[in-house]
Amino acid sequence: MAPRRQLEDTIAHLRKELGSGAALTAEDRVLLDRTLAEVAVHLDDENPATVLAEPLYEELQALAARVEKTRPNLSILLGRIVDALSQLGI
Repeated sequence: MAPRRQLEDTIAHLRKELGSGAALTAEDRVLLDRTLAEVAVHLDDENPATVLAEPLYEELQALAARVEKTRPNLSILLGRIVDALSQLGI
């Protein structure tokens, strides 16, 4: 599967996963919403001129680590998103 399609599918799966299980903290939810909004902008642009800020990658990885025990599926999906973004050069 192409990295772009994989990213889109993973984001859709992530959105479903957010509706089940333990809630995220308000801070984590804001981070996740902000990141997904920024990723959506890049996916809408066929030739994105900018890349995600490095701290966003680090924050997503940290969020994945924080929720690993309470939300393992969410942690896996976050890792997949980071990998797909890297493959796309975003």
